[in-house]
Amino acid sequence: MKKLSILFAIASVMLMSCGKENETTNAIASAMFINAAPGNTTHIVVVDDISQTGTALVYRAASQYLNLAVGSRKINLRSNSLILPVDYVTLPGENFADNTTSTFITYDVLTTPTSTLKSVRLSDDLTTPKQGFIKVRYLPLANGVAASDITLLRTSNVTPTLPDSVTISNVSYIGNSPSASQLAALAKFIEIPAGTYSIRQKVAGTQTILTTATLNTAIAGVFRGIYTIYSVGNVPAVPLAISVARNYP
Repeated sequence: MKKLSILFAIASVMLMSCGKENETTNAIASAMFINAAPGNTTHIVVVDDISQTGTALVYRAASQYLNLAVGSRKINLRSNSLILPVDYVTLPGENFADNTTSTFITYDVLTTPTSTLKSVRLSDDLTTPKQGFIKVRYLPLANGVAASDITLLRTSNVTPTLPDSVTISNVSYIGNSPSASQLAALAKFIEIPAGTYSIRQKVAGTQTILTTATLNTAIAGVFRGIYTIYSVGNVPAVPLAISVARNYP
């Protein structure tokens, strides 16, 4: 009987240990990926040598948030060529904590078909905005563009009690190696009244328009959501443009 009791005790400890391990492995983080690199830069997202996206990300495309196991992960942003694929970006040790969200943005231009691109990672606060508002942030990813003002002019759902426009002033290209403080500032979303907006990128301090776009935030008939607005292009054969990625919902 003593032997049986010992065996049962060992089995119980093993089951308890297995339960703890399962709790750890069930922890997840999530990340979105944006391709802001002009030209023939279509790529797939590979995490720990496993492709994470069903279709490749073309220029100005964004993935959904992908669930990732917590801990240190190796990330490659790899060309979707079947013959001699190229890793445009290699991130050997990206750490992910439980219940966190991030956005990875690939930018810059390829100087040769086998050269690399730049990438930054932003922490995403997806706390939902208060009723009647949306959240936006702006990323200056187009090189060689003058310092700019980004004006969002509300063209629908206009009410006299709320401002009909907001301007993010005097922003310049993100640069080759942005600092941690720069990335933290760029990652922040601001709340603005819900509605549809005309986005105008202008030379800073002037009314000279460089490019325009539309931000349509109507989802199932309701103006809502969290959005990343970013400038891209401004290279030979690829004009300056503004794109929008929806972070939520």
